[in-house]
Amino acid sequence: MAKTAAQLDKRKRDTEKRKKLEKVIKRIAAEMPEPPVEPRPNPTEDKAPEGPGVKCLRCDGVGHLIADCDKCKGRGVMVVSCRKCSGKGVYTQKAGPCERCEAKGTLADGTTCPRCKGHKVQLAFSTPCSKCAGSGSLEMACKRCGGSLKYEAPCGNCGGTGRYHRK
Repeated sequence: MAKTAAQLDKRKRDTEKRKKLEKVIKRIAAEMPEPPVEPRPNPTEDKAPEGPGVKCLRCDGVGHLIADCDKCKGRGVMVVSCRKCSGKGVYTQKAGPCERCEAKGTLADGTTCPRCKGHKVQLAFSTPCSKCAGSGSLEMACKRCGGSLKYEAPCGNCGGTGRYHRK
């Protein structure tokens, strides 16, 4: 499908804007100080563990670990297929009875249907998808880490209880 100069310019501006934003995010992430490491308490000074089992050494008794996100591969965003155009990059409407107003010419609130302009028939057309700008895919914040690149995972050693039981 041939693209107009305006469409190509818009896509180029969007790409440049995204690249600038990625650079800013990387610069901010590089400037962020690492969180201070708290000294681990001396095990001989610890009180006797409460309940059955002993305090888990892997998670330090909290029941979870902070892990690097493997779902987004350290990008903080995931590339997903556009749902509006089914990943094709082109939104297509077929000709026939208007689906929006159910071929009545007016909507439920009594206004003229904007799709068929009251003629009860919709025309066929194809246009680059407005949601994904014709690329067929979108970048969304990672569902696992929410863009933070780290997530809380239950400790596999103690099963998330914070207490280790010998098997």
